[in-house]
Amino acid sequence: MSKLIRELERDGFIATRTRKGHIKFQHPAISGCIIGPGTPSDHRSVKNMLALLKRKLRAANDR
Repeated sequence: MSKLIRELERDGFIATRTRKGHIKFQHPAISGCIIGPGTPSDHRSVKNMLALLKRKLRAANDR
């Protein structure tokens, strides 16, 4: 997870940890925020979060 967070921060995302242990990602080009898992407890959780990030970035670029 920490490697993924570092890569996303290099791409302009701001990662903050919530009180419940999740990670909140914000980007200047995206309206709102994206909440991701704090730990990869499920093998799909990271893949689902990355898919959501890609969809949001694609939608922001289409505007």
